Amino acid sequence: MKQVLACVAVASVLSACGGGGSSAGSVVNPPTTVPFAKYVGEWKDVCQFHHRETITVATLTASATTATLSDRIDYFDNEDCSGALVATGVFSKPIATLQYVATENNATVHLQSGQSLTGAVDRGTATASDATVSFSGGGVSSSVVNGKTVWHIAYNGGGTDIQIINVLGANPGGLFLSSGQLYIVTAEGGSTNTFDASAPLSR
Repeated sequence: MKQVLACVAVASVLSACGGGGSSAGSVVNPPTTVPFAKYVGEWKDVCQFHHRETITVATLTASATTATLSDRIDYFDNEDCSGALVATGVFSKPIATLQYVATENNATVHLQSGQSLTGAVDRGTATASDATVSFSGGGVSSSVVNGKTVWHIAYNGGGTDIQIINVLGANPGGLFLSSGQLYIVTAEGGSTNTFDASAPLSR
């Protein structure tokens, strides 16, 4: 099975363009002194067929108006992410940078489950990087195809091939907390108060 990760979950989410939306009814908070401070730390994705990603949010300045997002990919022997750790992918640098613009009160966030949540989104301009990934571990091998590295990950009952494709560019994005879970969001069209969310990330 071949799996192509588009600069992995976060960068592809931040670079995605949503559907249409309206900015009517948007309520903007005054600039927050440290808007991204509450997101700092490690956040884990749900297990997805042998692998789980860990997103680390860090701030670049004391004012916490610029955040970086780094990614680590762990592969496990069993489908439910139990058993031996067979591979770990580490990127050469953060996969995206988010520059704060404003905090939107009463924003609408559409989850992948179909549910909609309302709350404060710290939105900004998200820029994906050209980070490269390197895998290590007992289940790892690699080859070069058309000048690009393909990583081969072996686990119980099979394996997968991974080639990273960077999705570059800057797009409207943001961060949203609800019930202790972090969502990375993208604006729907040109809207400033309606967003599409990634899968939830937990501490």
